Amino acid sequence: MNPRSTSRTRPQSLRVRMKEEARAAILDAAEQVLVKQGFRATRMDDIAVHVGVSVGTLYNYFEDKQQLLQALLEVRARELLATIDAELERSQGAPYRARLHGFLRCILEHSRSHFRLFSELLEEGVRHGRTDSDRERRRQQEMSQELSRRVELLNQEGVKQGALRPEDARHYPTLLLGMVWSVLVQQFVVKQPLAVDEAIAPLMRCFLEGATPRP
Repeated sequence: MNPRSTSRTRPQSLRVRMKEEARAAILDAAEQVLVKQGFRATRMDDIAVHVGVSVGTLYNYFEDKQQLLQALLEVRARELLATIDAELERSQGAPYRARLHGFLRCILEHSRSHFRLFSELLEEGVRHGRTDSDRERRRQQEMSQELSRRVELLNQEGVKQGALRPEDARHYPTLLLGMVWSVLVQQFVVKQPLAVDEAIAPLMRCFLEGATPRP
């Protein structure tokens, strides 16, 4: 191997890593500014000041505020999926009810960690009629598909363990994720997050036992 080839690749990998770290810092700063000032009031200059770079540097990473927001939401979505995957890996072999509880906890804790961001964006869309871009709609669709795929695999175990009826299995991902989304939207609208365990309990109860009173 040419010894000079190694010396050439190392600085490049360092530059890439530094660029990724700078991008992550910009996105974290953007979230803080967005939740404080609101999407419409936030300017790229505000984010640049908060992160401690020139606005020109900011535009080296993102064309405009909308692209920055899109990148932020994509990163948060990947973080959630990674957290869910780690939990499902950790809980392999556990009873279905315990694994479902862990799955729901991942979603609710993630939403709580970024509650002000999601609440602000929901309010922004309602108040000003902000329409999603094609890219954002694709992101939402892909995220829904990724979550549904994980729920489907999880529920296959539930069927095998006798915790779920097999005849309705194809409806379970839509039902469960619809319930979760409804609970989250209600919290975002009133701007008051529930304690995670307080939110999980009715979700588990309604999904596994239904709304029929117990005998």
